[in-house]
Amino acid sequence: LLLGFWKTSKVVAAKDAAVMAGGAKPPMASAATAAALETASSSPVLAIVATALRSPHGSSADELASAIADNEARADLDKELVDDNGFPVMTARSDDALDEALQDEIMEWLSAQGMPQLRFSEEQWRALTLATGVASELGSRAGELIPAEGTPPLLQLRLLLPQEWPADVRRAATMWLKHAISQYGWPVDKIAFPEAADQAQALTPTAMLTQLMPAATKPGSMVAIVIACASLIGQESVDRLAASELLFTSSSQARGQIPGEGAAGLLLTDVEQARQYGLSDNALLGPIGERRRDSSADEARRVEATVLLELSEQIAKAGSIELAQIDMVVADTAHRSNRVLE
Repeated sequence: LLLGFWKTSKVVAAKDAAVMAGGAKPPMASAATAAALETASSSPVLAIVATALRSPHGSSADELASAIADNEARADLDKELVDDNGFPVMTARSDDALDEALQDEIMEWLSAQGMPQLRFSEEQWRALTLATGVASELGSRAGELIPAEGTPPLLQLRLLLPQEWPADVRRAATMWLKHAISQYGWPVDKIAFPEAADQAQALTPTAMLTQLMPAATKPGSMVAIVIACASLIGQESVDRLAASELLFTSSSQARGQIPGEGAAGLLLTDVEQARQYGLSDNALLGPIGERRRDSSADEARRVEATVLLELSEQIAKAGSIELAQIDMVVADTAHRSNRVLE
């Protein structure tokens, strides 16, 4: 989710650079953003008001970027989890994922809501703890968007929870995160989220953000918080990966998966709302595109970048950006050489 923030800030910078090359006076940051907001008001664009992150290598985008730059964002041998042979596995743990006091608070609150019999696995607790930190941080920023007079708009809460979680656990997590956000001033009855049937659909981050895009064309109508979280730091997850021959090992599965965990979120609003509140430090998100290969790139014998190129051209055209204006492309290659070559 945070890649959207980094990418679109480059796109906005490219637009400003193009204006300056044409002979215009160099604008101040606030003026440049205001101009971008004015240009985007008629297109499906979202304004990113704030981001939040909890990862094994940082609790903010800046901390994570610094760890990556210093080559410190690496996995390590786990002190608790082992593979089928009893050897420690490589994992990426977050120091923020274990909070027993918070677990007690969550269980007490759920019990008061009539859900006292729920049982969370270790991985579920860790993911929910990380997501709570993200929800609280974004909830505090969302409180700044509550109008001084009148009724606040509906805050759309969208969650990307692990699909393997049982429905009752997913619902409990959703209710708790809604409660966590409401503690910072947004009326709880003004926080909307899809019903369980809708949440059960396996939406990608791209699809979920695209669902919010049309609302951006309705002035002053939309505020949204999108949160994704997951954790595979638990013996249950390690055993499941090992049984499927997907676990990273130094010998048999050198290209397998390394268990990790994290949570990330975006606070979004429509362009009119951003202009109304004088938000001069936010990036714009959009357009968004997504394509899927006919078969996995891992199975291909040759590197094939056609799909990536076509998608890049499609998005650049929709955003009125020349490919030559793009300063950086950021991709998660998952330690796979063919993706790096692509």
